[in-house]
Order: sequence, then C-alpha cells, then structure tokens
Amino acid sequence: MQPRAGSSDSSRSLFWPAVVLLAAVFFFLEHDVRVSQYEAYTPWTDTAGSLENGRNAAKGLALGLLGIIGGWMLLRSRGREVHLNGSLPLLALCYLAWLGTTLLWSLDPGMSGRRLIALLCCLATAAGFAAAFRARDIPLIAVAIGTAYLAVGLAVELALGTFRPWLPEYRFAGTIHPNAQGVQLAALCLGSLCLLHATPERRKPLWLCLGVGVAFLLLTKSRASCASLVVAVAAIWFVAASARARVLAALIGGLAVCLLALAASMFSAEPNDRLLGAMMLGRQEQSEGLTGRVPLWLELARYIRERPLEGYGYQAFWTDKQIESVSEEMEWTMREAHNGYLETVLSGGLVGGVILLAIVALGLVRAAGRYRATGDPGIAFVVGLLAFCIADACFESGVPNFVAVLAEMGFALLMLASPSQCGNNEKFLRPGDAAPAIVLP
Repeated sequence: MQPRAGSSDSSRSLFWPAVVLLAAVFFFLEHDVRVSQYEAYTPWTDTAGSLENGRNAAKGLALGLLGIIGGWMLLRSRGREVHLNGSLPLLALCYLAWLGTTLLWSLDPGMSGRRLIALLCCLATAAGFAAAFRARDIPLIAVAIGTAYLAVGLAVELALGTFRPWLPEYRFAGTIHPNAQGVQLAALCLGSLCLLHATPERRKPLWLCLGVGVAFLLLTKSRASCASLVVAVAAIWFVAASARARVLAALIGGLAVCLLALAASMFSAEPNDRLLGAMMLGRQEQSEGLTGRVPLWLELARYIRERPLEGYGYQAFWTDKQIESVSEEMEWTMREAHNGYLETVLSGGLVGGVILLAIVALGLVRAAGRYRATGDPGIAFVVGLLAFCIADACFESGVPNFVAVLAEMGFALLMLASPSQCGNNEKFLRPGDAAPAIVLP
C-alpha cells in the first residue's frame, strides 16, 4: 500500500494499530458473547448497565479514549492540506449546536448529555481517521473489522453450540443482534466490492470475503440489511454509469416491476407463498413485524405532534415512562421507533430532522460528484454506505456504532480531505460520461 501524497511513513505505520484499537473498543461497547443464547437475541434486558443508557463507566472511558486519540490524529494532520470544504461543515456544526440546545427541554437531560458526549467522541474518531488516512482506507477498515467480528462471532456460536443453520428459525447473531450483525456484514460486503477493482493483487481474498459475507448476511435473515445492500450497490452503479445507461436502467427496472406484479397476480396461492417466503428470507411467520410497524409509527406521530419543532431531547424520548406508555398502547414491547427518521424527529424535532436530511442529501451529492471525478473506491464506498443508511433507516432506528463511525468517516472525508486523499484524477467529467473506474466487477 503506497502512502498518499503529503503523508509520512509514520502516518501509515499508525493505520493498523488504529484499526485494531477501533475494533477492540467497539467490540467492548456493542458485543456480547452470549447474545445467541438470549431469547429474541436481546442481551440488554437491564438497561441500567447498557451502553444505550450511558451509565457504564468503563464503556464511557473506552469511548472517551478513542475520541481523544481521534482528536490527536486530527491535530497531528494539520499542515497536510487538511481544510474545510463548502457548506457541509457549517450544516454539521448547526446540527450539533441544535442537539446541544435540546438539553434545555430534554425529558432526561442527563441521558441526552451522555449520549451527546458519546456522539462527539465518535465524530472526533471519524475526523481523526479521515484526516490521517486515505479514502480507500475506509472500505479497508470495514472489511478488516467486519471479517474479524464475523470470525469471532462464528467461533463463539460454534463454542456455545448455537450455530444451527439447518434449523428454519435460526438466525446468525455471533456476538450481536442479527439485525445489527446484518448491517456489519453488509458493510463488509460493500467494502470488499469497492476494493475489488482497486487492489487486483488482493482479488482472491476479497472475493472470499465478499462470498462469505453474503452467505452469513443471508443467515442473519435481516431483511432490511439485505434490501439496503441492494440499494447501496445500485446507487454506486447509478453514479458511475453514463446518462444513457441510467435512463435505460430506469426503464428496464420499471418494466420488470410491472411484469413481476402481473405475474404475481396470475399465480396460485402456493407459488405466492413460496415467493413470500423467499422475500421474507424464511421469516414469513414474522411478517407482522413489518406491518406492525405502521401502527407504531402512527402512534409515535401523535407524540411528534405534541412537540413538533423541538422534540423530546437528544435520544431522550425512550424513558421508562414512555416505553411503558407506548408498549401498552401497542400491546408489544419496544424501545425504538423502528424508523431512523422518526427517531431523529423525536430527538430533535422537525428542526433537527430537516438539518440532518440536508446534511445527508448534500453529503450524498458531494460524494457522487467526487466519485465521478476520481473513481476512487473509497468514495464509492461512501456513496454506497450513505445510500445503505438512507434505505435502512426506513425500517430500523439506527446502525451499530461501528458502522455509524464508518459513515461519519465518509462525511469527515468530504469535509476535510485534500484531493491527494481521493485518487489522482481531479478533472470532473462532462455530463453523460461514465466514471473512470467502475468498482463493480
């Protein structure tokens, strides 16, 4: 791996120690070796000791240490062409300022304050990595840590005797909830796919990582992660393709949807059941989990109408009282909205939601433009990961902190990175041209 222009050998020598530290801290924060033995894969039944509640001193210290190291890496990169780019940093600062302001009316100011500090630590970590390393290092981090987590998770399940893929109700969890495992595996697959074109000397191990990642992603039976990964890959292809190819793909896609709908209406019940089973990844008996979200979202909309602009404070809506109230109304227990957009509005109101949507939209547009300009696989990964998060947020409240930090690294790269971190070709393409390096094999 060649160092980027303007970076020193010492900066590259920090890469793998920093990755190992990042993996170790987030494994400590998020993972539990007994998760596959818990009913419904839910280890944190006691919220007083969970990271989400923020009262675990050891976890707080670990995350704080990681944030300090990230800040040091950011300061250490001064003088290496690190500079703020455009309006994205301003929007990010406005969003953080608004989140801080929500502490004034938060249902639980202590909880909001702790979680805001945790967010700042994650942002400092992401900024440090983005300033110190190259764009293509982000998918490399996703592959390295994702593979390590998968290997540990598989070893744990084999040791506990819970690895039983032949059972219809089995879902691969490893050391984290299957839905969260699905997000991590999707990041692993996306990173492997983006690096395939850029590192031909490592194609065989990357193909192996991709194949194993897809296989275990399917074993998690995480429908949102599987569908969002398809959206992410499609987004990368769409950005890289020529204007003519985009139009043709849109027409073919629309025609395919119409034909599938027509074919489904003509099938008997039995093929429809098989089709449903395939779409639900063998979890059709839990399909009410999807339809059951709609009444929950309608119920939460009622709470949003009570505080439409300001919200309930940063990640402070789900207090014990609110959990009991919403769960009693829904007749099933939940501690999240199962929708990232609703969670954002519950936390920071419509003001926070609009600012965050503006950040994501601007970041995606900027990443797409930079990818078309450079063909850098790291920027392709950022495009795909942002598209993945946008799709996944429709059915899940958030992504694991490790994957969230990867996305934050992407944003930090767009805000801080110099051209030398994002490929060698900085000449933007004419409209209708294809990107110089299509990362999809």
